[in-house]
Amino acid sequence: MTRTADGHADGRQPATTSSSPDQIADAAEIAHRLYGLHGRVRPLPGESDRNFQVVGADGERYVLKLHAPGVDPAELDLQDAALLHLAAQPDPPSAPRSVATLDGRSRATVDWSDGPRIARVLTWMDGRPWAEIDPTEERLWSLGRRVAEVDHALRDFVHPAMRRDLVWNLTSAPRVAELAPAVADDLRPLVTEVFERYADHVAPRLAALPHQVIHNDANELNILVGDEDVTGLIDFGDVVWSPRVCGVAVAGAYAMQPHADPLRAVLPLVRGYDSVTPLHVAELEVLFDLMRTRLAMSICLAAYQRAKDPGNDYLLVSQQGVARALRRSARTDPDLAHFMLRDAVGFEANPQARLVRRHLQSGAARPSGVLGDDTVVGGAVVAGRTDRDRPEGARLVLTRHGETSDLGVHLGCDLYTGETVTVRCPLPAVVRQAEAGSSVLLEHRTDDGVPFWTVYQHLAAHSIGPGDELAAGAPLGTINGSHLGLRLLTHLAGAEVEIVSPDEADLWTSVSLDPNLLLGHPRGGATRPRRGASALAARRRSTFSTSLSLSYREPLHIVRGEGAYLYDSSGRPWLDLVNNVCHVGHCHPRVVEAAHRQAAVLNTNTRYLHESIVELAHRLIELMPDPLRVCFFVNSGSEANDLALRLAAAHTGSQDVLVLDHAYHGHLTSQIALSPYKFHRRGGLGKPDTTHICELPDPYRGGLRAGRDSELAGGYAASVAERIDALTATGRKPAAFFAESLQSCGGQIVYPDGYLREAFEHVRRGGGVCVADEVQVGLGRVGRFFSGFELQDVVPDIVTLGKPMGNGHPIAAVVTTPEIARSFETGMEYFNTFGGNPVSAEVGLAVLDVIRDERLQAQARDRGERLLRGLRGLQQRHPLIGDVRGEGLFIGVELSLADREPATAQAAAVKEAVKARGVLISTDGPDDNVLKIKPPLVLAEADCDLFLEVLGDALAEVEALL
Repeated sequence: MTRTADGHADGRQPATTSSSPDQIADAAEIAHRLYGLHGRVRPLPGESDRNFQVVGADGERYVLKLHAPGVDPAELDLQDAALLHLAAQPDPPSAPRSVATLDGRSRATVDWSDGPRIARVLTWMDGRPWAEIDPTEERLWSLGRRVAEVDHALRDFVHPAMRRDLVWNLTSAPRVAELAPAVADDLRPLVTEVFERYADHVAPRLAALPHQVIHNDANELNILVGDEDVTGLIDFGDVVWSPRVCGVAVAGAYAMQPHADPLRAVLPLVRGYDSVTPLHVAELEVLFDLMRTRLAMSICLAAYQRAKDPGNDYLLVSQQGVARALRRSARTDPDLAHFMLRDAVGFEANPQARLVRRHLQSGAARPSGVLGDDTVVGGAVVAGRTDRDRPEGARLVLTRHGETSDLGVHLGCDLYTGETVTVRCPLPAVVRQAEAGSSVLLEHRTDDGVPFWTVYQHLAAHSIGPGDELAAGAPLGTINGSHLGLRLLTHLAGAEVEIVSPDEADLWTSVSLDPNLLLGHPRGGATRPRRGASALAARRRSTFSTSLSLSYREPLHIVRGEGAYLYDSSGRPWLDLVNNVCHVGHCHPRVVEAAHRQAAVLNTNTRYLHESIVELAHRLIELMPDPLRVCFFVNSGSEANDLALRLAAAHTGSQDVLVLDHAYHGHLTSQIALSPYKFHRRGGLGKPDTTHICELPDPYRGGLRAGRDSELAGGYAASVAERIDALTATGRKPAAFFAESLQSCGGQIVYPDGYLREAFEHVRRGGGVCVADEVQVGLGRVGRFFSGFELQDVVPDIVTLGKPMGNGHPIAAVVTTPEIARSFETGMEYFNTFGGNPVSAEVGLAVLDVIRDERLQAQARDRGERLLRGLRGLQQRHPLIGDVRGEGLFIGVELSLADREPATAQAAAVKEAVKARGVLISTDGPDDNVLKIKPPLVLAEADCDLFLEVLGDALAEVEALL
């Protein structure tokens, strides 16, 4: 059901007014005469406006609004202008659209039973009101996004009426506060406290916040929800110039009402808003108070209306949720609320915590030993859980800061001693609390006057009292053969909190810091809390750019890998058919041991002689055809391709580069410029002038097709010759032709036989060099040959390799000819700090050893042939499979509809259906309709058979829906 409303559940509720048959007929006549709409008309709720749904003859739906007599035309003009502004955005947010009359006006005056009214028509929006749905975390997050999208689109909107005097603007709080005497006795103290805090804490900060026009009314009747997400906002009657943060504050105030813990409930909403419009730190200081201010204003205004209309009992009913939310939110310390909001969007929870850590880490503070100078700092405290972990004579940390148990995450630490020990003050302090035979709370100050506190629990006795000033080393009391509980606090809100949920570990470890900042034990006493998948996803959204995507609708929480399998946090195995980077299998023991062994001995740069890097270069050259014999080592395939570009430019003196359509060569700026897969897709800036795109030799969907056209290789290579001729005509020549030996992101394309040979000939005649990008296809993956380019019987001038040569460890390489390498020797030194370091070199050597000793190149050939046979068998039974192609363990399955139209949606559904059965694949290609299969080379025969069975079931499931 969809609603349109003037009113609100906070006292401005829509009345359930009825319309007579004559009024419905009048509304139909107005809709037809002014707007050309002819169809079924039914009344909708409205408080003072008359609202009607109009269903046109074509099935399109609209809302006819007949505004109450006396409405200010300027305010209606403000609404219409705001809606037109939203509609004009390049990517307009979901909101109603204003419909013009037949003669082009945004509104018209009509006669009605109670006098003239202004008529407007808006487009209908589908969805159920927020009041009717279950407010899940996902829906709250999407609500925050929708509010932010609307407000973001209005950020540059201006209108003469935008600064109108609106009582529902949060900046009107001081005026509404004057109505507090009308509030019921039990609520009045809460309301008064909110307005007093507004005056003291909020109002002085508002002027400095970003201001703009905001929607200002995301209440439960103005939010529409589809199956899962919020579909949009309606009712722009309260748009107003205000601090930007007021928009999310209003949404939060309404969304928190059904929840026992109001602020925690709406943190997803705040995260969703922040994902579109990042919240400033100053906005977060007042956001919780503004949410509570909206609740208090609602209570005051409802009480005022009740006083004017004592018989309107609905006002009391509609206020129950508001009053409940105000009471419940009063339980949250305002400072802690501020910390929770900061933490929710990715900031350090307590901004003072950084200053305390700096004071303790910089040497400004030099703590004395808590249990004596010759004990803890001297190294006697060790981490452990039981006496068995304690070396003889050593003190023991029973629970470490951040340690996770069945109860939750432990804050602070416990120091064990088997004898009576005096506990001493680590830093100058003032005693704030001293409970007999129990705990002591000390207040300290940084050099800049920032307070922080230490708490000592389980003291057997002490002789100090509140107000005492203590020097560092002063005795606090004793522990008698037991343990001392030690906490280091940045705020007293955490004084009583010892165990917290892992999902809130970041919040509380900012309030309660690692005590080892005081103890100074070299091995430390802190652990990293174990977070659940939802907490990890939330933290990732707040601390990572959303341009860094996750795979699959429900992301996996992967904690370990072995061979061709990944394992999630529950221990479930997932057959990994997409991770080509872990070339010889996840965590191959021989590779892991090589990294560990060398890291324990030496890791430095290449300015020293070292056997490992020289041996790795020698081994790579053995695997390359002549005349490729000069190596450069870098850290990634992107770096390798960037260096290859520099080598080509230095050798040819040119900057122009030929690439294949849909190619991807890396994430560096220089490589995005060579990657149509990036610069021609969403967010790309288009082709640079020095990049020249050649036709992709795709025998299935390209301009020349296998089985239909002859001379595929020469025909596609002609595109290369054409680009070179065009360059020559302008007096330029190519620096290089970049091509993957088999194209990966373009859709797992296997070129026609002879294509690279003919293309290379054109390039070399034009004065350029030929670069083979082997980042994803090299090192034996294609089976028949060690390098992919050997399939085409060519020798490139430059070859690039990526992280598969380190099995995921950051190592990559460029191999070229001595002539090209010497052209690079211009006097400018080339240096890469980590490229070719001893640890990376030993890892690279171990990978080559494993490929050789476990015969993984031959295995790639055998497993690839097994998969291709099985896939072609599936192709005979499943019409979705349009093409099967590949070499070794580099395989693509293209899903197509009639006439080879890309089955993009079906490919996404197959990927998810395969994942649901425990196998991981991905999709790629220009239309994301190619299933890509690039597993570790250790794939077993049983793994191949499992995948074929799973894929068959997934295809049947998806095809049943066609």
